Amino acid sequence: MAEHVGGSVEGFANLMNQKAKELGLTNTKFVTPHGLDQPEHYTTAYELALITDYALKNETFAKIVNTKTYEIHINSQAKMLSNTNELLGNLNGVDGVKTGFTNGAGRCLVTSTTRNSHQIICVVLGADTKKIRTR
Repeated sequence: MAEHVGGSVEGFANLMNQKAKELGLTNTKFVTPHGLDQPEHYTTAYELALITDYALKNETFAKIVNTKTYEIHINSQAKMLSNTNELLGNLNGVDGVKTGFTNGAGRCLVTSTTRNSHQIICVVLGADTKKIRTR
């Protein structure tokens, strides 16, 4: 997808950096679209929350990150994909967003919860275990 949209991985990262600048982010720099550890690839918890707030305004994105499981077919074989956000479907109002892990960042979680028309975005970075990240 990155190569199709951006012409290359670097081109897509440039598009991501342009969007970050449009959003007023000053402590975020993208080098790759996947977020795996790279010395010049960084952001902050606050700016991840701003990115999430922007992304959740896209209905397709919001629907995807709020999906607990989804069945796909590969060569006529069914395969079930499961969202790795332990809070989704287990805590009232949680409607996304993303888990992650790298050696540099530790276990991370960006969560959106909506209750009584109020949305809260919570960002956890650097947790040692999934249990700590979820708590």
